[in-house]
Amino acid sequence: MNKLLENKIAVITGAGRGIGKATALLFAKEGAKVLLTDIDKEPLEDVLKEINSFKGIAHIVQGDVTSEADCKKVMKEASEKLRGGSIDILANIAGITKDNVIHKMTLEEWNFIININLTGTFNCIKAASPYMRDVAKKESEAGTIKMRSIINVSSISGTTGNTGQANYAASKMGLVGLTKTVAKEWARFNITCNAVAPGYIETRLTQAKKSEGDFGIPEKQRDMVMQMQKSTGLARDPGKPEDIANAILFFASPLSSFVTGQVLTVAGGLIGTI
Repeated sequence: MNKLLENKIAVITGAGRGIGKATALLFAKEGAKVLLTDIDKEPLEDVLKEINSFKGIAHIVQGDVTSEADCKKVMKEASEKLRGGSIDILANIAGITKDNVIHKMTLEEWNFIININLTGTFNCIKAASPYMRDVAKKESEAGTIKMRSIINVSSISGTTGNTGQANYAASKMGLVGLTKTVAKEWARFNITCNAVAPGYIETRLTQAKKSEGDFGIPEKQRDMVMQMQKSTGLARDPGKPEDIANAILFFASPLSSFVTGQVLTVAGGLIGTI
């Protein structure tokens, strides 16, 4: 049975943990040659070992999505190290939270999130352009049509807003606009661009934080979300990174070849603010 991503060259940002890691493992199992990048090298090495254990093909590059130079390096290495000469799939998953209510939020907190979540995705798409758009343009002129795809990870905090997350919500809604714009600009090159908007997913960003400097959310807020999930969502545990990876795989695969500019909410029925 053919694998969904057989011999595809895929770049995955934020691949060291959570949704990025789950996506990296799934893509590799589906036959993709994956270039994994993250700002932290150690978790990347752990993911690489796991992929190697089932004889998947992967290469890792430590990089910061807020750095244009790093993004260019990542895309260049993907095209060279994986011997494809081009990139078929770009999954922009790198992201972070730093919550605060608007009247207390500092400009530093605002810019920190916007730079990683929104500008970082822009940097990656632009850096991938020579290996996606430009290659596709030449193929089109030669009469060849090949599907390529970009998947951005938004959030229902972006599509609905969320208390204490002005910076995060703005960055994630900004990704929706960016997604739809890229979809329109690159459709003629047969490059799709879609977004996945997760709800409450169990990652280090949604764990109950024990101190102010930790990743996560306040325990009371976490408990409230858990109750909302139980009362309005699917009768199961909170979402897992693998649930989002499955949606990303859909947009990366031929199953969605006629879908572009769309946002798929994956929240187990949870809607509204979280």
